[in-house]
Amino acid sequence: MEYRKAGKDDVAQLVELRKKQLVDEGVCADSNIDAALAEYFSSSLNNKNLVVWLAIEGRQIIGTAGVCFFQYPPNFTNTTGKVAYLTNVYTKNEFRNQGTATKLLEFIMEEIKLEGCIFVRLHASAQGKKLYEKLGFEDAHGFMTKKMC
Repeated sequence: MEYRKAGKDDVAQLVELRKKQLVDEGVCADSNIDAALAEYFSSSLNNKNLVVWLAIEGRQIIGTAGVCFFQYPPNFTNTTGKVAYLTNVYTKNEFRNQGTATKLLEFIMEEIKLEGCIFVRLHASAQGKKLYEKLGFEDAHGFMTKKMC
């Protein structure tokens, strides 16, 4: 198994894996998001707002873990205002329960430390919750959302 950071040549596979992840999580694939995903991955990887680590078997990406970096106004508990958001943590079914996601998250946590973030956020799927708890993440209620139509 090879582990490395994603680059522009990986965008097409990242698009396909993201769609597979969404479907596996129960999201209805009722629209074509290929172009939007390709643009997102291309621009975000290029401007370093997104870092994705890959697990590769042969020439195939079999697992991913990403982190988006955000800048909020500094506050008393986060004087830099930097926040990391874990995303796209996904391993293909046939490669699950072999430590792939754990290894990818180790690389991502190093990226977060290098960026100087002291807060890491994520939304856990039902499949991923135990992994995150094992790594020290705690459930934090209090997020509110509104869909803007």
